Amino acid sequence: MTVPILHDRVLLRPADLKPSRSGYSILGTFNPGVACYRDDIILLVRVAEAPLVEKTDALVSPRVDWRSGALEWVVDTFDPEGVDASDPRILRLPNGRVRLRYISHLRLVRLDGEDLSITEVSIEQDLMPSQSWEEFGIEDARITQIEDTYYITYVAISRQMGVATALMTTKDFRTFQRLGIIFPTENKDVVFLPERWKGHFVAYHRPVSNYWIDAPSIETSLSPDGLHWGNHRFLFGPREGEWDSIRIGAGPPPLRIRDGWLLIYHGVSPATQVSPVGRYCVGAVMLDEDDPTRLIARSKLPLICPERTYEREGFASDVLFPTGAIYDKEVEELMLFNGCADEVVSVLRLSVDSILEYLGEANLQ
Repeated sequence: MTVPILHDRVLLRPADLKPSRSGYSILGTFNPGVACYRDDIILLVRVAEAPLVEKTDALVSPRVDWRSGALEWVVDTFDPEGVDASDPRILRLPNGRVRLRYISHLRLVRLDGEDLSITEVSIEQDLMPSQSWEEFGIEDARITQIEDTYYITYVAISRQMGVATALMTTKDFRTFQRLGIIFPTENKDVVFLPERWKGHFVAYHRPVSNYWIDAPSIETSLSPDGLHWGNHRFLFGPREGEWDSIRIGAGPPPLRIRDGWLLIYHGVSPATQVSPVGRYCVGAVMLDEDDPTRLIARSKLPLICPERTYEREGFASDVLFPTGAIYDKEVEELMLFNGCADEVVSVLRLSVDSILEYLGEANLQ
Protein backbone atom coordinates (compact mmCIF):
# COMPACT_ATOMS: atom_id res chain seq x y z
CA MET A 1 0.00 0.00 0.00
CA THR A 2 1.27 3.46 -0.91
CA VAL A 3 -0.27 6.94 -0.88
CA PRO A 4 -2.62 7.74 -3.80
CA ILE A 5 -1.01 9.44 -6.80
CA LEU A 6 -3.34 12.21 -7.94
CA HIS A 7 -1.44 12.79 -11.19
CA ASP A 8 1.77 11.53 -12.75
CA ARG A 9 3.67 12.77 -15.76
CA VAL A 10 7.04 12.41 -17.46
CA LEU A 11 8.46 15.89 -18.04
CA LEU A 12 11.76 15.17 -19.76
CA ARG A 13 13.48 12.29 -21.55
CA PRO A 14 16.98 12.00 -23.07
CA ALA A 15 15.52 12.27 -26.57
CA ASP A 16 14.17 15.73 -25.70
CA LEU A 17 17.67 17.25 -25.46
CA LYS A 18 20.79 17.42 -27.58
CA PRO A 19 24.25 16.51 -26.24
CA SER A 20 26.36 19.40 -25.01
CA ARG A 21 29.11 18.56 -27.51
CA SER A 22 29.73 16.44 -30.59
CA GLY A 23 30.93 12.89 -30.09
CA TYR A 24 28.67 12.27 -27.08
CA SER A 25 25.21 10.82 -26.52
CA ILE A 26 22.78 11.46 -23.66
CA LEU A 27 22.13 8.47 -21.42
CA GLY A 28 19.88 10.14 -18.88
CA THR A 29 18.09 13.35 -17.92
CA PHE A 30 17.16 12.98 -14.25
CA ASN A 31 17.41 14.07 -10.57
CA PRO A 32 16.41 17.73 -11.01
CA GLY A 33 16.90 20.48 -8.46
CA VAL A 34 13.68 22.52 -8.39
CA ALA A 35 12.80 26.12 -7.50
CA CYS A 36 10.03 28.61 -8.09
CA TYR A 37 11.30 31.80 -9.70
CA ARG A 38 8.83 34.56 -10.55
CA ASP A 39 6.07 32.83 -12.55
CA ASP A 40 8.26 29.94 -13.66
CA ILE A 41 9.50 26.67 -12.24
CA ILE A 42 13.23 26.15 -12.69
CA LEU A 43 14.76 22.70 -13.03
CA LEU A 44 18.49 22.09 -12.87
CA VAL A 45 18.48 18.68 -14.52
CA ARG A 46 21.36 16.26 -14.34
CA VAL A 47 22.33 15.30 -17.90
CA ALA A 48 24.59 12.25 -18.14
CA GLU A 49 26.56 11.96 -21.39
CA ALA A 50 28.77 9.16 -22.65
CA PRO A 51 31.36 9.24 -25.45
CA LEU A 52 30.39 7.65 -28.73
CA VAL A 53 32.75 4.76 -29.49
CA GLU A 54 33.21 2.58 -32.55
CA LYS A 55 33.27 -0.65 -30.56
CA THR A 56 30.27 -1.17 -28.32
CA ASP A 57 32.36 -3.17 -25.83
CA ALA A 58 35.08 -0.50 -25.52
CA LEU A 59 35.77 0.53 -21.91
CA VAL A 60 36.03 4.31 -21.75
CA SER A 61 35.65 7.01 -19.12
CA PRO A 62 35.29 10.75 -19.85
CA ARG A 63 36.64 13.58 -17.70
CA VAL A 64 37.60 17.22 -17.89
CA ASP A 65 41.24 18.33 -17.68
CA TRP A 66 42.43 21.81 -16.74
CA ARG A 67 46.23 21.41 -16.47
CA SER A 68 47.02 22.89 -19.87
CA GLY A 69 45.46 26.18 -18.77
CA ALA A 70 42.38 25.63 -20.93
CA LEU A 71 39.53 23.30 -20.05
CA GLU A 72 39.64 20.15 -22.17
CA TRP A 73 37.34 17.14 -22.41
CA VAL A 74 39.32 13.88 -22.34
CA VAL A 75 38.27 10.27 -22.89
CA ASP A 76 40.40 7.59 -21.20
CA THR A 77 40.39 4.05 -22.62
CA PHE A 78 41.04 0.95 -20.49
CA ASP A 79 42.26 -2.53 -21.31
CA PRO A 80 39.35 -4.89 -20.47
CA GLU A 81 41.68 -7.39 -18.79
CA GLY A 82 40.74 -7.49 -15.12
CA VAL A 83 38.12 -4.70 -15.33
CA ASP A 84 34.71 -5.36 -13.75
CA ALA A 85 32.20 -3.78 -16.15
CA SER A 86 29.08 -5.48 -14.78
CA ASP A 87 27.63 -2.18 -13.47
CA PRO A 88 26.49 0.02 -16.40
CA ARG A 89 27.43 3.15 -14.41
CA ILE A 90 31.04 2.40 -13.47
CA LEU A 91 34.22 0.53 -14.28
CA ARG A 92 36.04 -1.23 -11.43
CA LEU A 93 39.70 -1.28 -12.40
CA PRO A 94 42.18 -4.03 -11.46
CA ASN A 95 43.75 -1.73 -8.83
CA GLY A 96 40.38 -1.44 -7.09
CA ARG A 97 39.68 2.11 -8.21
CA VAL A 98 36.45 3.21 -9.87
CA ARG A 99 35.83 5.33 -12.96
CA LEU A 100 32.52 6.58 -14.30
CA ARG A 101 31.37 5.59 -17.77
CA TYR A 102 29.77 8.98 -18.34
CA ILE A 103 30.13 12.59 -17.27
CA SER A 104 27.27 14.75 -16.00
CA HIS A 105 26.45 18.44 -16.04
CA LEU A 106 23.40 20.47 -15.03
CA ARG A 107 21.03 21.72 -17.72
CA LEU A 108 18.66 24.60 -16.96
CA VAL A 109 15.06 23.83 -17.89
CA ARG A 110 12.37 26.46 -17.39
CA LEU A 111 8.74 25.36 -17.00
CA ASP A 112 5.54 27.36 -17.25
CA GLY A 113 4.21 27.58 -13.71
CA GLU A 114 0.66 26.78 -14.81
CA ASP A 115 0.83 23.79 -17.15
CA LEU A 116 4.47 22.68 -16.61
CA SER A 117 5.23 22.97 -20.31
CA ILE A 118 8.90 23.52 -21.16
CA THR A 119 9.53 27.12 -22.19
CA GLU A 120 13.34 27.16 -22.23
CA VAL A 121 16.29 24.78 -22.17
CA SER A 122 19.74 26.28 -21.92
CA ILE A 123 23.32 25.12 -21.51
CA GLU A 124 24.95 27.46 -19.01
CA GLN A 125 28.75 27.38 -18.82
CA ASP A 126 28.50 27.95 -15.06
CA LEU A 127 26.65 24.63 -14.81
CA MET A 128 29.29 22.60 -16.66
CA PRO A 129 32.16 20.85 -14.85
CA SER A 130 35.06 23.29 -14.79
CA GLN A 131 37.03 22.85 -11.56
CA SER A 132 39.62 20.26 -10.58
CA TRP A 133 37.20 18.86 -8.02
CA GLU A 134 34.57 18.46 -10.77
CA GLU A 135 36.84 16.33 -12.95
CA PHE A 136 34.30 13.53 -13.40
CA GLY A 137 31.23 15.75 -13.51
CA ILE A 138 28.62 17.50 -11.40
CA GLU A 139 25.38 15.81 -10.40
CA ASP A 140 22.11 15.82 -8.47
CA ALA A 141 21.46 19.45 -7.58
CA ARG A 142 19.13 20.47 -4.76
CA ILE A 143 17.91 24.08 -4.58
CA THR A 144 16.92 25.91 -1.39
CA GLN A 145 15.69 29.49 -1.39
CA ILE A 146 16.68 31.43 1.73
CA GLU A 147 15.50 35.04 1.56
CA ASP A 148 16.47 36.36 -1.92
CA THR A 149 19.23 33.83 -2.61
CA TYR A 150 18.99 30.35 -4.09
CA TYR A 151 21.52 27.93 -2.59
CA ILE A 152 22.40 25.06 -4.92
CA THR A 153 24.09 22.03 -3.42
CA TYR A 154 25.45 19.51 -5.91
CA VAL A 155 27.69 16.46 -6.06
CA ALA A 156 31.20 17.04 -7.45
CA ILE A 157 33.33 14.01 -8.33
CA SER A 158 37.08 13.86 -8.83
CA ARG A 159 40.21 11.89 -8.03
CA GLN A 160 41.30 14.83 -5.91
CA MET A 161 38.28 14.94 -3.57
CA GLY A 162 36.26 11.83 -4.36
CA VAL A 163 32.48 12.16 -4.12
CA ALA A 164 31.85 15.47 -2.35
CA THR A 165 29.11 18.08 -2.05
CA ALA A 166 29.79 21.59 -3.33
CA LEU A 167 27.78 24.81 -3.21
CA MET A 168 26.88 27.55 -5.64
CA THR A 169 24.41 30.43 -5.36
CA THR A 170 22.29 32.50 -7.71
CA LYS A 171 19.69 35.23 -7.49
CA ASP A 172 18.41 35.09 -11.07
CA PHE A 173 19.33 31.68 -12.57
CA ARG A 174 21.41 33.47 -15.18
CA THR A 175 24.65 33.92 -13.25
CA PHE A 176 25.97 31.46 -10.68
CA GLN A 177 28.71 31.83 -8.08
CA ARG A 178 30.71 28.76 -7.06
CA LEU A 179 31.60 28.63 -3.36
CA GLY A 180 33.51 25.34 -3.37
CA ILE A 181 33.21 22.07 -1.48
CA ILE A 182 31.28 22.23 1.78
CA PHE A 183 31.03 18.50 2.68
CA PRO A 184 34.08 16.44 1.65
CA THR A 185 34.07 12.88 0.48
CA GLU A 186 31.92 10.87 0.62
CA ASN A 187 28.86 12.97 1.32
CA LYS A 188 25.75 13.39 -0.81
CA ASP A 189 22.06 14.30 -0.72
CA VAL A 190 22.68 17.63 1.04
CA VAL A 191 19.74 20.02 1.45
CA PHE A 192 19.30 23.17 3.51
CA LEU A 193 16.42 24.23 5.72
CA PRO A 194 14.73 27.12 3.82
CA GLU A 195 15.21 29.56 6.68
CA ARG A 196 17.77 30.23 9.38
CA TRP A 197 17.24 28.60 12.75
CA LYS A 198 18.61 30.43 15.79
CA GLY A 199 20.79 32.44 13.41
CA HIS A 200 22.27 29.36 11.72
CA PHE A 201 21.93 27.63 8.40
CA VAL A 202 20.76 24.03 8.87
CA ALA A 203 21.87 21.23 6.54
CA TYR A 204 20.71 17.64 6.21
CA HIS A 205 23.48 15.47 4.77
CA ARG A 206 24.41 11.82 4.25
CA PRO A 207 28.05 10.90 5.01
CA VAL A 208 29.34 7.44 4.05
CA SER A 209 31.99 5.56 5.99
CA ASN A 210 34.76 4.09 3.84
CA TYR A 211 34.78 1.05 6.14
CA TRP A 212 30.97 0.81 6.09
CA ILE A 213 30.90 0.93 9.90
CA ASP A 214 27.17 1.53 9.65
CA ALA A 215 24.63 2.05 6.90
CA PRO A 216 24.59 5.64 5.50
CA SER A 217 22.28 7.83 7.61
CA ILE A 218 21.00 11.40 7.59
CA GLU A 219 22.73 13.89 9.89
CA THR A 220 22.04 17.53 10.66
CA SER A 221 24.69 20.25 10.77
CA LEU A 222 24.74 23.97 11.59
CA SER A 223 26.64 26.82 9.96
CA PRO A 224 26.95 30.58 10.50
CA ASP A 225 27.40 31.28 6.78
CA GLY A 226 26.50 28.20 4.72
CA LEU A 227 30.19 27.42 4.12
CA HIS A 228 31.62 26.26 7.45
CA TRP A 229 29.72 23.40 9.04
CA GLY A 230 29.79 21.78 12.46
CA ASN A 231 27.64 20.57 15.35
CA HIS A 232 26.88 17.35 13.45
CA ARG A 233 24.01 15.36 14.90
CA PHE A 234 22.42 12.04 13.93
CA LEU A 235 18.83 12.44 12.73
CA PHE A 236 17.74 9.00 11.47
CA GLY A 237 19.12 5.99 9.63
CA PRO A 238 18.19 2.84 7.69
CA ARG A 239 16.06 0.17 9.37
CA GLU A 240 17.25 -3.42 9.20
CA GLY A 241 14.92 -5.68 7.28
CA GLU A 242 12.75 -2.81 6.04
CA TRP A 243 12.32 -1.16 2.62
CA ASP A 244 15.00 1.43 3.55
CA SER A 245 17.55 -0.98 5.01
CA ILE A 246 20.62 -0.29 2.85
CA ARG A 247 20.88 3.51 2.88
CA ILE A 248 18.77 6.63 2.96
CA GLY A 249 19.21 10.20 1.74
CA ALA A 250 17.34 13.50 1.79
CA GLY A 251 15.14 14.34 -1.18
CA PRO A 252 13.89 17.94 -1.58
CA PRO A 253 14.62 20.59 1.06
CA PRO A 254 12.20 20.41 4.02
CA LEU A 255 8.76 21.93 3.49
CA ARG A 256 6.94 23.83 6.22
CA ILE A 257 3.43 22.44 6.49
CA ARG A 258 0.84 22.94 9.16
CA ASP A 259 2.26 20.32 11.53
CA GLY A 260 6.00 21.01 11.23
CA TRP A 261 8.75 20.46 8.68
CA LEU A 262 8.12 17.69 6.16
CA LEU A 263 11.28 16.02 4.85
CA ILE A 264 10.87 13.63 1.93
CA TYR A 265 13.66 11.07 1.61
CA HIS A 266 14.66 8.05 -0.47
CA GLY A 267 15.35 4.63 0.96
CA VAL A 268 17.07 1.70 -0.70
CA SER A 269 16.50 -2.04 -0.30
CA PRO A 270 19.04 -4.75 -1.25
CA ALA A 271 19.99 -5.26 -4.88
CA THR A 272 18.37 -8.11 -6.78
CA GLN A 273 18.48 -9.38 -10.34
CA VAL A 274 15.41 -7.24 -11.06
CA SER A 275 16.78 -4.22 -9.13
CA PRO A 276 20.55 -4.38 -9.74
CA VAL A 277 21.29 -1.12 -7.86
CA GLY A 278 18.66 -1.76 -5.19
CA ARG A 279 15.06 -0.62 -5.14
CA TYR A 280 14.66 3.11 -4.44
CA CYS A 281 11.39 4.12 -2.77
CA VAL A 282 10.15 7.36 -1.18
CA GLY A 283 9.49 7.93 2.52
CA ALA A 284 8.80 10.91 4.76
CA VAL A 285 9.60 12.19 8.22
CA MET A 286 8.25 15.09 10.23
CA LEU A 287 10.66 17.44 12.00
CA ASP A 288 9.82 19.58 15.01
CA GLU A 289 8.62 23.01 13.90
CA ASP A 290 10.60 24.66 16.70
CA ASP A 291 13.65 22.40 16.44
CA PRO A 292 14.25 21.14 12.87
CA THR A 293 17.11 18.93 14.09
CA ARG A 294 14.62 16.78 16.04
CA LEU A 295 12.59 13.97 14.46
CA ILE A 296 9.00 13.59 15.66
CA ALA A 297 7.47 11.12 13.17
CA ARG A 298 8.54 8.74 10.41
CA SER A 299 6.60 6.68 7.89
CA LYS A 300 6.77 2.96 8.56
CA LEU A 301 5.93 2.06 4.97
CA PRO A 302 7.15 3.83 1.81
CA LEU A 303 4.93 6.60 0.50
CA ILE A 304 5.65 5.70 -3.13
CA CYS A 305 7.54 2.89 -4.84
CA PRO A 306 8.64 2.44 -8.47
CA GLU A 307 5.51 1.02 -10.07
CA ARG A 308 5.15 2.98 -13.31
CA THR A 309 7.00 1.65 -16.36
CA TYR A 310 9.33 4.65 -16.60
CA GLU A 311 10.39 4.04 -12.97
CA ARG A 312 10.86 0.28 -13.31
CA GLU A 313 12.64 0.22 -16.66
CA GLY A 314 15.57 2.37 -17.73
CA PHE A 315 19.28 2.89 -17.33
CA ALA A 316 19.07 1.80 -13.66
CA SER A 317 15.86 -0.15 -13.07
CA ASP A 318 13.54 0.26 -10.07
CA VAL A 319 14.68 3.75 -9.07
CA LEU A 320 12.36 6.52 -7.85
CA PHE A 321 14.59 9.35 -6.60
CA PRO A 322 12.86 12.53 -5.30
CA THR A 323 14.90 15.74 -5.57
CA GLY A 324 12.45 18.66 -5.70
CA ALA A 325 9.03 19.62 -4.37
CA ILE A 326 6.54 22.47 -4.58
CA TYR A 327 3.85 22.79 -1.91
CA ASP A 328 0.53 24.30 -2.95
CA LYS A 329 -0.97 25.54 0.32
CA GLU A 330 -4.32 26.47 -1.20
CA VAL A 331 -5.20 22.90 -2.20
CA GLU A 332 -2.89 21.15 0.30
CA GLU A 333 -1.10 19.24 -2.46
CA LEU A 334 2.50 18.51 -3.25
CA MET A 335 4.20 18.36 -6.63
CA LEU A 336 7.11 15.95 -6.23
CA PHE A 337 9.82 16.03 -8.93
CA ASN A 338 11.88 12.88 -9.39
CA GLY A 339 14.59 11.16 -11.32
CA CYS A 340 13.28 7.80 -12.56
CA ALA A 341 15.43 4.80 -13.48
CA ASP A 342 18.39 7.23 -13.87
CA GLU A 343 16.83 8.22 -17.17
CA VAL A 344 13.81 10.57 -17.06
CA VAL A 345 12.31 13.39 -14.99
CA SER A 346 8.80 12.92 -13.63
CA VAL A 347 6.38 14.87 -11.48
CA LEU A 348 3.86 13.25 -9.13
CA ARG A 349 1.03 15.11 -7.39
CA LEU A 350 0.20 13.98 -3.86
CA SER A 351 -2.26 15.03 -1.18
CA VAL A 352 -0.56 16.33 1.94
CA ASP A 353 -3.34 14.75 4.02
CA SER A 354 -2.47 11.32 2.64
CA ILE A 355 1.17 11.82 3.66
CA LEU A 356 0.14 12.93 7.14
CA GLU A 357 -2.04 9.83 7.51
CA TYR A 358 1.05 7.70 6.94
CA LEU A 359 2.99 9.74 9.44
CA GLY A 360 0.15 9.44 11.94
CA GLU A 361 0.97 5.74 12.16
CA ALA A 362 4.71 6.37 12.33
CA ASN A 363 7.27 5.08 14.77
CA LEU A 364 10.77 6.39 15.44
CA GLN A 365 12.70 3.11 15.37
